[in-house]
Amino acid sequence: MTVLSKSSCALTVIDAVIITLVTMFTFVSFVSGLIPFIATVLWVFAATVSVLYAKKFYSIKKFGFKETYLLFEAITVSTVIAGIPLLLIGFNTVTFLLLTLNAIGIFTGLLIVRLVYRLINKRKAPKNVLIVGAGQDGKMIAEEIQVHPELNMRVVGFLDDNMNTLEDEDSSVPILGLTCDSDAVIKDNNVKVVIIAVKSRMDSVILTDLVKGIPLGVKVWRMPKFYEKIAHKYFVSKMTVNWLFYACVRKKALLFAYIKRLCDIIASIAIMLVTLPLTIIAAIGIKLSDLGPVFFFQTRIGKFGQPFKMIKFRTMYQDKVEDDFDDDLTEVEANDKRIIPFGRILRKFHIDELPQMINVLRGEMSIVGPRPVREEVYYENKEKIAFWECRNWVRPGWCGWQQVNCCNPDAEERLEYDLYYIKHRNTLWEFAILIQYIIKVFSGRCK
Repeated sequence: MTVLSKSSCALTVIDAVIITLVTMFTFVSFVSGLIPFIATVLWVFAATVSVLYAKKFYSIKKFGFKETYLLFEAITVSTVIAGIPLLLIGFNTVTFLLLTLNAIGIFTGLLIVRLVYRLINKRKAPKNVLIVGAGQDGKMIAEEIQVHPELNMRVVGFLDDNMNTLEDEDSSVPILGLTCDSDAVIKDNNVKVVIIAVKSRMDSVILTDLVKGIPLGVKVWRMPKFYEKIAHKYFVSKMTVNWLFYACVRKKALLFAYIKRLCDIIASIAIMLVTLPLTIIAAIGIKLSDLGPVFFFQTRIGKFGQPFKMIKFRTMYQDKVEDDFDDDLTEVEANDKRIIPFGRILRKFHIDELPQMINVLRGEMSIVGPRPVREEVYYENKEKIAFWECRNWVRPGWCGWQQVNCCNPDAEERLEYDLYYIKHRNTLWEFAILIQYIIKVFSGRCK
């Protein structure tokens, strides 16, 4: 896999060293025996790195006050996860104190590293980027780079052989010449990255010009791939969807489907058992609110466009429930009078979504996947948005990549997130999405 930034890889290695050393120093005098000591260090290390990965701390991102809090949140969650088995083995105040000190040490070390990294990155000269193709795709990726200053990149200009584009230039980024000028343009502007953003297939003349003009060592990206890397969304076009089709029908995808189904069954049963007290409290609270039904059933669209009845805890008054209401697409105000008071708590922490574990067990849904929509929404967007039905190549999910990245996207952006998930899904990444979703739910930030 092409690496966008070597500094991100270096940051990962430094984090691993800090976590290991801090944990070893904290527990070396209190864990007797070499094997228990190594097991403790490895367990704390695995829990911490997993949560940091789930929270996207190893992708290129800015680092400010919000990210400092998110780092603190990640270390706290990982400490809780790591501490559960340690406290169950031998609960005492010393173990609790050691876990607290270890968390403080890791947080302080990682925070210092990120502050230093930020200072170094600010002083580094930005990498100059040249974009081949000044059309819509080229201008889109130029704008995307400009709104991500953490990339430390600067678009110096475009190359384009279309004379109409040259005459109708309306971008703040200049067109520096034709593809045959690539050699001189790259040398004159000290270009380090070239992005190919040409919609149609390039002929042999253009390709020869680029091969001659792009020196070895200059990093070359296809626009869709670069867009995925920096936006964590899929660039939807006829060509990219063709590539996605081949990724979905390969043998590896079939094996993943069997593994995913097994994991869904195990995870849904585990979630139902762990949340059983919440389920009982929710059912009683809803029943006492207006003596109406506990559950709310709504037809949603599943895999390959098949409708199914999705189950939720009812959070609105029985006489105000609307069958055509889709709270996966419509933001509900906190003071909405249709919502029963007890239902506000259920909605805020997504407790109303817990009955969907039954849908997962039935095979209608998965733990992780694109969120299902109503029939009307599906068919409306299918007519308006190209490739909308492609998001239904997989089972819809209880939680998804879009939910942990963007709370209220429009339909086009939702499709980009969903197709990005379909392309990159794997067992470890799905676990990371689930962890990130749970963290957002507990913090009350997941809408």
